Amino acid sequence: MVPFKFILTELAVFNQNLTRPNRMKTAVLSCFLCLVSGMAGAQELEGIGKQKPFVLHGSIGASTTYFTSNEIVASRPPWSWNLYGNLNPTIYGISMPVSFVINQYGKSYTQPFGQFGISPTYKWARLHLGYRTIQMSPMVFEGQSFRGVGVELNPKLLRFAAFYGKLNRRVNEDTTSGQFSQPQFSRLGYGVKLGVGNQKHYIDLLYFHAKDDSTSAEVISKDRYLSLENSVIGLSFKTTLLQDKITWTGDLATSANTEDLASPELDSIPNGIAEKIFSKLMPFRTSTRITYSGQTAVSVALKNYTGTLGYRRIAPGYKSLGTPYMINDIELVNWMNNLNLSQGKLNINTSISNQHNNLKKDLASQMNTFVGNLNVNAILTDKFNLNFNYSGYLLNQDDGTIKLTDSVRLAQQIHQFSLAPSYTIYNTLYSHTISTNINYMLLNDDNVVTSPFTSSNNLSTSLNYTLGLVSKGMNFSVTGLYNQFKQDTNRYTSYGANLGTSAQFLKQKNLGVQATVGYILNESSLGDAQSNITFSGSVNYRFKKHSLNAYGNYVYTPYNPINDVVARALRQVVASKNFFGGISYNYSF
Repeated sequence: MVPFKFILTELAVFNQNLTRPNRMKTAVLSCFLCLVSGMAGAQELEGIGKQKPFVLHGSIGASTTYFTSNEIVASRPPWSWNLYGNLNPTIYGISMPVSFVINQYGKSYTQPFGQFGISPTYKWARLHLGYRTIQMSPMVFEGQSFRGVGVELNPKLLRFAAFYGKLNRRVNEDTTSGQFSQPQFSRLGYGVKLGVGNQKHYIDLLYFHAKDDSTSAEVISKDRYLSLENSVIGLSFKTTLLQDKITWTGDLATSANTEDLASPELDSIPNGIAEKIFSKLMPFRTSTRITYSGQTAVSVALKNYTGTLGYRRIAPGYKSLGTPYMINDIELVNWMNNLNLSQGKLNINTSISNQHNNLKKDLASQMNTFVGNLNVNAILTDKFNLNFNYSGYLLNQDDGTIKLTDSVRLAQQIHQFSLAPSYTIYNTLYSHTISTNINYMLLNDDNVVTSPFTSSNNLSTSLNYTLGLVSKGMNFSVTGLYNQFKQDTNRYTSYGANLGTSAQFLKQKNLGVQATVGYILNESSLGDAQSNITFSGSVNYRFKKHSLNAYGNYVYTPYNPINDVVARALRQVVASKNFFGGISYNYSF
């Protein structure tokens, strides 16, 4: 069974750094997990004897890369290595997925870094140990991993999930070693989801809390890096109507966020229902703010048409430490459509969205963004395919608390077109494919002051021919490239060609070899021509459950001072030589 002594040991370690109220919460969670262990062990024990004692599936692998360059500043470390694995052992029908990642990155570039996690699963019960993640709500907790313990229970109509663990590890500020590291406080967090329903209809209530340990990391610039505390209450729902033809979803959240734990506590709590509720969950300080967020969407699914109309509003300053990449101060309306005609031979996708900020009308200006997209994919014959795509962006800046002049106002239009036809002839011996890709981008700036420096257009094209020797498992290709970029009186042009081949050898075609060579000539109205020569190759070998891959890429750019000004500034300009390669091994079972 699951090692629950390990769970309690982890909770005890976390508990040492907590205040008394949080220790009570941890104790409750410990008791709950022990209860879960009894439930998982007691359920349907009479059927365990019919299961296989042990079954193991998964994969493990390792990789290493090498990079070398004669450039003064290297863009990546010379060596890197990585060990990883995804294992799924099953013991008498109880699934126990395990994953781990080990590499050289950690608190510094010289110390190893590792992650280990396991998620035992049996029917409707799942336990999480180590580095794991739980999907709760895009407004409350999503896209964030934790190191600790968690549980998910979904018997019949019950929807329950909970976790407790470390969200961030501590990182000391370093300004002396030459490798700057931004400081980061250790952060503990926990969350609970309780709901009823199934995949078609459900409603969930959620709570999330996280707090930094301001003493955990060495910080030099204390006025720049502040410790945080955050509590979030949320609600998520979904319902389907008319035999699953209409689906309505929604997410709501209220967040209390303290931007500086060093700020003093308030003597009295501000009036308001949210303030009264959150004051029971965390201390209110002078830097504590309560904000709101929400989104909803209605989807329609018919035989040849699907569409979704959505609305999203994130208040200024809204933050949940469980959704670290959320952008606030936006209101967004979007509409997406998919039309499938001619028995799947014609597919049309469209989307439009309108977004703006400055929801409180307290910013100096307001940014409005309108985006539209049209994608058409047509199978005209069994040999000829055609794809067309258009994307348009309108960026407009309106007056806010100040009146903008035309010299600083942002007003731009961006149009992008692409056309990609392809024609294929094939039989049992040969295949011939001719394809082209034409891309055009136009940027119009309506600001007369900035227009000469921003208005531009870019044309990028390629023409490719591929010959396939079907019986021999070999392909040969040649590609011509042309690109032209114009801005004001300046023009940049590049053109060249790539030659490539790939082949599969041995009786089972399990040895693959690929190689390409390319030459690009770049011309500029500001300087001399410059060329690039590229070589790349890879070898892949598969034997039963084993896979070995080696690859390399070399780019050579000859010496070119571009113009006299650059030459005088750099004093010494050399030809650049960059090589990147690696080898990887994977075993699946």
